[in-house]
Amino acid sequence: MKKLLLLMSLSILLAGCGLKIYVPLPTPTPTEGVLRLTTTPSPTPFEGRAVAQGQNTPRQAVVCTGWAQGALNVRACPGIQCWAFFVLAEGREVTVDGKTSRAEDGATWAHIVQPVDGWVNGKYLCETAK
Repeated sequence: MKKLLLLMSLSILLAGCGLKIYVPLPTPTPTEGVLRLTTTPSPTPFEGRAVAQGQNTPRQAVVCTGWAQGALNVRACPGIQCWAFFVLAEGREVTVDGKTSRAEDGATWAHIVQPVDGWVNGKYLCETAK
């Protein structure tokens, strides 16, 4: 580490003279437990089936991105072009009201009403047994 700091200081000093020194950065090592893919979620993927079955009643779902520390953006309208104003953590329960929308890219967007009112990609929601 001291060697790296010495090389970086030397390169800054010599930069004033017009010389450029490229300092190789150390290769990062994997950190245990960071963004590890979890096993297949136990709940059933949501994918907007509530509307297809004619069930427009509020239901519980859970965020299931498949990543231990995953997160899901809540957007103001259905689609990635819409403003993301809230983030839901992996495993967070939400209330889905049954409204869905199909985006141009083929994704199914689900409307949630709890904990906030907005749209999420239905691919990352799983139904709960409630």
